[in-house]
Amino acid sequence: RCFPHIVNLACKAILAALSKYNYIDPEAAPNEALPTVHADPVPTLRAVIRAIRASSLRRQHFATVCATYEIELQLLRNVETRWSSTLYMIDRAIHLEKPLDAICSSREFPDLEKYKLTQEEWDALVIVREILLVPDAFQQKLSAEKTPTLCGALPSFDGMVEMLNEKKALFGHPFTEIIDEGIKKLDAYHNRVAPVPAYTISMRMPLKVSHCDTLDLTSTQF
Repeated sequence: RCFPHIVNLACKAILAALSKYNYIDPEAAPNEALPTVHADPVPTLRAVIRAIRASSLRRQHFATVCATYEIELQLLRNVETRWSSTLYMIDRAIHLEKPLDAICSSREFPDLEKYKLTQEEWDALVIVREILLVPDAFQQKLSAEKTPTLCGALPSFDGMVEMLNEKKALFGHPFTEIIDEGIKKLDAYHNRVAPVPAYTISMRMPLKVSHCDTLDLTSTQF
């Protein structure tokens, strides 16, 4: 299987694991009036973007709200078959957090209120973006190679796992468990190819992929 396919499986495992966790503050008082809390903010974000884009009136209103914040960006739609589009959707939405909160609180569109994300959920999306930027950076690096090679792809798995482990230490629970789901996919592939003779041979070839510390993991406005 090719490198992008394995990365795709790992990222889908990470995204699937998100639905198992709740991002509400456990210290909140039981009788405190709280907004709707979503078990997984990614589908909620996907739903509100779909709802806004589906209506010309909502699109126009959203553009007006963006203009008040001096933001000249549009929402990006997620393509569920491409994990990277989820990253780009989340990154763009983070840049549009204030306009999205505004339209979900708007009296003109009360039906959008159920999609309004809490601050905890926005914070979770920021972390999800930081996690997904790791495989995206590796994939972009290998895609830039004119001729992707086995000796370039295989060390990238090790480098990716190393950086994901760093994210685990940085973000803690529940993201440790979430990231582990992706690492399991990468480890499973690595364990299958390690005994293959081509692996040993490839490791003796010149490595054309830069070390992981040269990767750009900064967010961009996709």
